[in-house]
Order: sequence, then structure tokens, then C-alpha cells
Amino acid sequence: MTLKKAEQRNVVLFTLAHGPCAARSVHLYCADCQIDYCHNYTVSGGIRTYYDEQPKTIQVTDHVFMEKDVVELFKTAMDVLWTLATNCAQLYNMCLSQGKCAPAGYLVKFKITGDHVWDAFVITTLLEDCKRRMRSLTVPQTGNQRDRFTQAMIDRNRHIQSYGFEDVRRHYCNRCTRMYANDQGVTTHKVSVVVVDGVTVGHPCCAVRNCHTPLSKNHHQFCPAHSSYNGTCSIIGCNLPVVPGHRTCSMPDHKHVEGTYELRGQSRFQLQDCLARARVAHPNDAISQDVEISTLHPPDAEEEYELNEMGTLALPVVDGGDPTPSVNVGHGQPTRRRLKAMFGRQRTHNEQLMVAPCGMIIACQTFFRAEGVASVVQFIKNVYAGNNSMKPDHIFFDNNCTLSKMVKDDPFFEGIGLSVDRATPIARQIATVDYPELLGDNGKGWRFNSSVTEQTNGWFGGYHSICHEMLAHKFNFFCDELILRRNQQTKHRLREEGHNPRTWPRKA
Repeated sequence: MTLKKAEQRNVVLFTLAHGPCAARSVHLYCADCQIDYCHNYTVSGGIRTYYDEQPKTIQVTDHVFMEKDVVELFKTAMDVLWTLATNCAQLYNMCLSQGKCAPAGYLVKFKITGDHVWDAFVITTLLEDCKRRMRSLTVPQTGNQRDRFTQAMIDRNRHIQSYGFEDVRRHYCNRCTRMYANDQGVTTHKVSVVVVDGVTVGHPCCAVRNCHTPLSKNHHQFCPAHSSYNGTCSIIGCNLPVVPGHRTCSMPDHKHVEGTYELRGQSRFQLQDCLARARVAHPNDAISQDVEISTLHPPDAEEEYELNEMGTLALPVVDGGDPTPSVNVGHGQPTRRRLKAMFGRQRTHNEQLMVAPCGMIIACQTFFRAEGVASVVQFIKNVYAGNNSMKPDHIFFDNNCTLSKMVKDDPFFEGIGLSVDRATPIARQIATVDYPELLGDNGKGWRFNSSVTEQTNGWFGGYHSICHEMLAHKFNFFCDELILRRNQQTKHRLREEGHNPRTWPRKA
């Protein structure tokens, strides 16, 4: 095999201790195998294959390299401080760059951008995942950088959806599981608990009900399979085609609704509201920037309008109540006839979390339209499907009264206690009679910390502003990695505190 120097180029290496440094990148070429050997990967036949054993620096783009310690700093800032990728870049440029500038004539800037941070996050996360699964990371060499890792991210999302967060489904420790022994000291049975709850964090999705196909662009209203609905009237329940240049059909009532929507969108108040959402709900940078009005999205929700008596004026309804009082309704009194419209995008409803009392996050699933009890039932059954799953003995859920009625004849839930909210007086009465094992020593307090989901929701909800505009594959990839990292930190803490975290053995 004959290797010869194929190319060398000027690059910048971002380090933790020495700031950005000018460097040279060299890759070698094998004429016999027709393989390019680069810093982190090989290239052959248009496919990039990353090495199984990686150096301490990562090639983020053609001219940008980062130490893994720098990437870990960014991940920790996101994990602990809910920091945006752009703000991670600002943190490095302002505090760790040591005021360095690129040498005269050097074409590579000594500045990290938010795209560099995100690319480094994705590459290192995929490499760590492949190492755990004992496989090699392969991606296309051609195409845009922003699309290069999309399929690998989707594959990883599917793996976690199918197999969960490593072995956490079989996790148990002294804080989430109580072992009982007989007089001879032999363990006879266990009592374990999980808590299910939802947190309002989501991403844009297709406006067609029960469609889970991802959007191709985050500003789209419909997925590719339902793109034809873009030519359908925006009034909910109307399937007539739109008038060219408009978003409703030719029906006068529907045109009035669109007219009111357009007037509200052009008002100074509405624009200020959109600007507030652009800066607060999903800011790109902690440093102030100008925002183009044309880039703002309309409200992501169904809106209700009420027609006046003559049917000539549509009035927006506020929170399902009376028409907006600031609108002049004239002499006619409005009727109760109302129309619903969806001019903006639809968003997923919540992320449903299943958490053990020790803080380990067992599972996470996107609920698209509502926190329906039937969906929660299916979520629980999916998590504990298979022979190697160890079902909990108790499940806490804030609507277990309805859930217990729904599953009373389901053999899957046989032997699983479904308790109501522990904070109510009736909860203690029921626990004392039916589930005394949930009470603490001598019947005082509670043995398990069921409020753990509120604490977890507070942490997870902090990512609302970061995830607000992500497409589905990026959203799931980001959230899954955050949960994996949090579980690793929780397991480390449980071990330090002497709670002996471990996993149930796999069944033969």
C-alpha cells in the first residue's frame, strides 16, 4: 500500500487551555485502494467512515477542529444551564479565546459559531452512540453539511425508540425499589414505583390530525404526504379549495375570518407580540439582533372567530370566551355562531416522561394532540413490552382514576397498583387500606418520592426555548442525548450516596 500526501490546508483548532490556534490539516491518499485518510475518518466511494478509535480532537468542518474537552464544555452548559448553541459559541469567543485573532492573510476565522457547536454536538454524540453499540459511523461525504448527519440521527432515534435508554428499563436501586425478606433473610418480593407525567415541550408538526410524519421544513404547515392541504381552506372542517392568493375559500364567512386574521397580523400590537415570541420563546443569541418581520411565524394554535349578526364581521374569541372587547362590533349583537381556523403551524402537545422515584428517566414519548389516557396506557405497555422488562408494582399518574377503569380487564396491568395523587387526603386512606407498602416506616410519610416528575419536568421544561423551532429528528436526537446524560449523572449520584444502583438480569 502506497500512501502519499494528497492535500494540506490551513485550519483553526479550538482548545480549552490555549484558545484558538492556527494549524495545518493533512490527509493521505492510497492510490491502490482509492481511499482518503483524514483526521477522524476515511473517504471511499462517496462515503465517510469514522474511525472506531478517535483522537482527542474532532474535525467539525473542513477548516474547523475542536478538542473534545471544548465540546464537553458545550454539552455540559446545555445540560446544566439550558444554554443555546449560539450562546455556547459566545461563551467561548468572549471568555476562552484569550483575545486571539487569526494571523494576517489567514482565511479561517478564530470565531466559533452556533453551527460549529451544534455540528460538534451531533458528531461526538453519534460517535459515542456507535461506540456503545460496537458499530462504525458512516455518513455521505457529498451534500450540505447541515444534511450530512440527518439519516444517522434518525437511525439513532429509532434505536432508542425501539430499545430505550440503554438498560434503564431494568434499573433498580434502594430509592425506587424496596426488597422484602422472610425470617430467614431470603428475599421474597419487591415493591417498585414509576411516575408518569407530561411536560409542555414540543416541536412543529403536521397539522393533519394523527399524522406523525415529520415536516421537511420547520415553517411548513403540512408534511410532504399532506402538502396538497396547502391548497385547502384554512377554516377547520372546510375542504373547499382556496382562492388564489388567499388562505380561505370563496365563502363570505370564511373570507371575513381571513380578513380579520390579516388585520390582526398587520397591527402594531400583533407584530410586537410576534417579536416577543421571536426573542423570548426561541432566541438565537443572548446579544440583541434585528429581527425581520417577514421571518416571524404566525401563532401556532387553532384560533376561534365569532361572526356578528349580519355575518359581515368576524371577531376573534379570547381563550374560548367572549369576543375581543377592543373590536368595534357595531350595532348588531354577535351570535353564538363560531368558526375555527388554523392559519399557523400545529405543534406537538407534550413530552410524556416516565420517571423512577430515584430520578432515573425510564422513557420519553411525544404526544401529538393531547395527554389522552388511552395514549398513556399504550405508552406504559410499549415501555414494558418484551420478556426482559421488569414491570413496576405501582404506577403513579394524575388521572389514574380513569386509567384504572380503562385497564381493569387488561391482563398486562394485573398486579400493578394505580394510585391517585398522593397529596390528597383520600390518597392516604386508600394507601393505608390497599397499598400499605407505599407508606413510610410506622405508617408515617411516603416511602417513595412521587414528586420526582415535577422536579424532572422543571429541568426538562427549561429546554422549551432551545427546542421550540427544531424539526422532529433534531428535537428527538437532542432530547434523547440530554436524558442519557442526566441518567448517567443520576446513576453516579446514587452510587456516591450508597443507594446501590443496578439492573435486573436479562431473562434467558
